[in-house]
Amino acid sequence: MSSSPRIDVSFPTLSGLTLRGWLFPAAKRGPAIILSPGFNMPKEAVVPELAAWFQARDVTALVFDSHGIGASDGEPRCDTDMQKRIEDLHDAVTFLSSQSLVDPTKIAIWGLCFDGHIALAVGAVDKRLGAVISFSPMIDISGDQERREPMLELAMQDRVGRLAGEEPMYLPVVNEDGTMPLGQVIGAEFFGTLERLNIPVENRVCVQTYYRALSWSIMHLLPKVSPTPVMIVTPEHDQVCPVSSQMDTFERLGEPKEHCLLPGKGHFDWMFGDTDAVMNKQLDFLKKYMHF
Repeated sequence: MSSSPRIDVSFPTLSGLTLRGWLFPAAKRGPAIILSPGFNMPKEAVVPELAAWFQARDVTALVFDSHGIGASDGEPRCDTDMQKRIEDLHDAVTFLSSQSLVDPTKIAIWGLCFDGHIALAVGAVDKRLGAVISFSPMIDISGDQERREPMLELAMQDRVGRLAGEEPMYLPVVNEDGTMPLGQVIGAEFFGTLERLNIPVENRVCVQTYYRALSWSIMHLLPKVSPTPVMIVTPEHDQVCPVSSQMDTFERLGEPKEHCLLPGKGHFDWMFGDTDAVMNKQLDFLKKYMHF
């Protein structure tokens, strides 16, 4: 996939931070899309190539670092607050709406894995959006309940220490055995793949992130995405986000909605190979419902 021109951009959040990213401007005024790469992922992960793909098809695209990640403001680093992630995306919509190349009635959001569920939450409350694409969404982020009590104990230790002036306590994103601290299985090869792709991801997350995940759910929001059009994209052999969970999510959504199955694909390998085969149906979905 050939590289395309992009512009360094920044925009403020209501909380007073500055978030930084890249804008991929289309050749003419029209629709736009915000692409979000996943849990603890910087803007360099996966989405720049997809942003350039949309840009080449006359869709302006924005990718950015959420608070505490990459080039954006926010302390402590690598501390994910799900509600703040939603609010970051509200402010990204506001920024994108102000761009002269963008029709503010035709802005979509695209989220991968963890950000697939964040995108659905945004779609439920931000009715400025013209469409939502949730790609391989990880809906239940609370993980293995056997790990609940140890994580709560660790989180309380962290709170006590930080109030006494200590540095935040961190845990890995992915352990050496390929599991996450709350028990989800990503695979031991995950960070090796990112390193080969030169994607600068820190393998650490604040303990308070996992504390929040234990009590976070968007299930009550799923019916509220309607009437915003939504597409769930499911790799047939997704080994990270269970296909059954993705299908249950789809069933809970109101209309209009579409489901796109990627035959023979897993959670990661869809990124390599024929981009058109993966993305064309998503583009058709956006054209159908945002009318361009």
